[in-house]
Amino acid sequence: MRRILLAFSLLCATFGQAQEAVVLNLDTPIYSATAEYVHDGLQQAEKDKASCIILKINTPGGLLKSTRKIVGDIMQSDVPVVAFVGPSGARAGSAGAFITLSANLVAMAPGTNIGAAHPVTSQGKDIEGEMNEKVTNDAVAFMKSIAEQRGRDFSQLKEMVTNSRSFSAKEALKDGNIDFIVNDISGLLNKIDGQTINLPSEKTVVLNTAGSKTKSIVSGFRVNFLNFLSNPDVMYLLLLIGLIGVLFEIFNPGIFVAGIIGAFCLILSGYGMTLLPVNFAGLALIVLAMVLFLLEIKITSFGLLTLGGVVSLGSGAVFLVKAAPSFDVIGISWTVIIVSVILTALFFIFIIGLGLKAQLKKTGTGTELLKGKKGTVLKELSPKGQVRVNGEIWKAIAESENIPVETSVEVIEVNNFQLTVKPVSL
Repeated sequence: MRRILLAFSLLCATFGQAQEAVVLNLDTPIYSATAEYVHDGLQQAEKDKASCIILKINTPGGLLKSTRKIVGDIMQSDVPVVAFVGPSGARAGSAGAFITLSANLVAMAPGTNIGAAHPVTSQGKDIEGEMNEKVTNDAVAFMKSIAEQRGRDFSQLKEMVTNSRSFSAKEALKDGNIDFIVNDISGLLNKIDGQTINLPSEKTVVLNTAGSKTKSIVSGFRVNFLNFLSNPDVMYLLLLIGLIGVLFEIFNPGIFVAGIIGAFCLILSGYGMTLLPVNFAGLALIVLAMVLFLLEIKITSFGLLTLGGVVSLGSGAVFLVKAAPSFDVIGISWTVIIVSVILTALFFIFIIGLGLKAQLKKTGTGTELLKGKKGTVLKELSPKGQVRVNGEIWKAIAESENIPVETSVEVIEVNNFQLTVKPVSL
């Protein structure tokens, strides 16, 4: 009987132990690679039979398409998802607000905020006219579906989208838009212990998280690198470096490193272009700028072509990422544009200009290079004989008087492979 009771006690203890909680960190803008990271993390947590998934959020926002994918994965997760906006000072801005509110439970750290989810263009301006109404209504419907699914007060959440309202942790808790205010993940696990969660599979689970251990799933090099390439500033700079490298190789053939690096950068920038709303008119303006800079090197335009290149490059950078709706400002920063325009103009004017001048410069080749060289008489010049110059034996003729053997001479003329020399003193 004692053995049976002991075994039963151990079994109960085993089932009563808290499971491991999986932590996913969303601390970058929301791009395609971010959605891939969350999707894989949710699958891994389900495979590991985690007690819950904690999304630790600190993001300014991101792309609409990626946001919808993440929200869809969270809604369909068979492992409870808990969003935590933290640490203090963090925010769940624009796209981050949609992701945060789509979780089963939501907590925020003191000193954090959530909201400002009004769609904007890639240049950070409000969308105008009918497009504004259409896109805003779509975002409102998106937020309403989340509120209905999670049982939250849509009247308050609507303000985030239509009026760009942002709420502090205390305000969000008071309005019932979040569930808890906690300092850290340890406090969160204790706070959500015992909460009942309804899953998409129509199962109901009771969280047993007090004192749970946590397992962080890091995004890894691949996801971080793809997120890096998705940055508009990085995409634009890689495009410039790629074009410069390829053009440098074209006008200075044989420097394979420049061409290889340029082609590699163009391919990497191409990845960013597939994710971002690229305006091909802007791309054409950038290529036109390169042409104008090259023409300035070959044609004397008194700076007009350079001025045109600067204007074209700056305009191309501004228009490269077109005004597509998103939940964050997705565009190239003015600092990057100004600095890149100045440096690119200087590069083309001075560096490639020097390269082209060096190619066009007439240089001596073959026997012409022997002029001015010193040598030694091998066979007396009377007036013809032989001399050794640069380690080679040449037919030679004395400029005036005969020159004896072992006399040092200098080449003054080359004619049909015969050197005319004169005696010199070393």
